[in-house]
Amino acid sequence: MPRGGRSAWALFGLLAVLLAACGGGATVPADLGDPATLGQRTFAQWCAPCHGVQGEGNINALEAPPLNAAGDSYLLTDAEILDGIVKGGTQEGSGMQPLGEFLTEEQQMAALHYVHTLWSDDQRATHEAAGGHVAPTPVP
Repeated sequence: MPRGGRSAWALFGLLAVLLAACGGGATVPADLGDPATLGQRTFAQWCAPCHGVQGEGNINALEAPPLNAAGDSYLLTDAEILDGIVKGGTQEGSGMQPLGEFLTEEQQMAALHYVHTLWSDDQRATHEAAGGHVAPTPVP
């Protein structure tokens, strides 16, 4: 094989690895056997780069809000949270990118329920008492 051919293949391989490491672009296969694991994996890949590994928020210049007990996401309904995941930010002027085209319905729901695990018991109780925990319908 000519030397230029090997270099081109090496460059192609390197680009493929770098693109795969970015997280975006391809839908991650759903692990339908364990929704909790799917939620954690989906959050780690798609949400943590902006909201932080623990959902702590404000970890970079994007200033994504906290989703854990330090924030107030528990005051949103499940439908509002899911809308933010699928269509983009839940707030006027939010810079959050829509993820609906990248995530399966199972991943969307698993990520939503994973966010619930980031809240305190009191916050989950408040969320449910206010009627926030409504079975939402994922929008592809």
